[in-house]
Amino acid sequence: MGIGDIRYTVLQVVNEVFRKIGLSAVTTTAANKLSAQCVDFINDVCNDLSDYGNWQECLVTSNITAVSGQKDYTLTTSANIKNIGDLYFSQRRGPLIGITLDDMRVLTRVTATGTPAQYCVFGTDTNGNPNIRVRPIPAQAEDGAVFSVLYYIRTPLYTTADDAAIIPYPSRIVVLGTLAKVILNESGGAPDNKYQMIYQEYLAARKEALNRFNGDTGWDVSFTPSMSRWRR
Repeated sequence: MGIGDIRYTVLQVVNEVFRKIGLSAVTTTAANKLSAQCVDFINDVCNDLSDYGNWQECLVTSNITAVSGQKDYTLTTSANIKNIGDLYFSQRRGPLIGITLDDMRVLTRVTATGTPAQYCVFGTDTNGNPNIRVRPIPAQAEDGAVFSVLYYIRTPLYTTADDAAIIPYPSRIVVLGTLAKVILNESGGAPDNKYQMIYQEYLAARKEALNRFNGDTGWDVSFTPSMSRWRR
């Protein structure tokens, strides 16, 4: 099974939606007003999927080099980061402990240097990505060591210039979500029976698709002994 069997380009999504509503396929998403509007609907669907959960298809890891005396770090990436999963430091076995912004503000009132053990998101950079503040602040012994960051990204904002861009989410969900939005738009925003049917299919498919790698992996059978006592 190739990538084309589970993921579609922006243009492929638009054309399948067109076929389902009885319209001819287009060669570009800029072909007409509806095809361009479908790209906006695709963006809406991708945003909804991203907010729904952490998708393995959007999982990324990156390294940041520690600098002695530096407490704030930024991931150098052009992607839009959704959230951070975990943060490891090469000189520490376990992950850094995530703490609140308030706690970090209190703790950093007293300077502490050494192996970082705690972190929090402390604002964002000019690209809207998180700044990471760590504590203790790396000392000379930690200079050059590496932070390993696991995080999830959002899809970019697609335009009519992105016909060949491959959407990372399973194609069936993106098509269903986009189709539901097209039908809702055609009905003037009134959720008729056809929209309700397709939207319910979308919600069910969204749940199952997220569960594919997050819930259907590994051994999940467990046995819990009863806490009740038998009386004779």
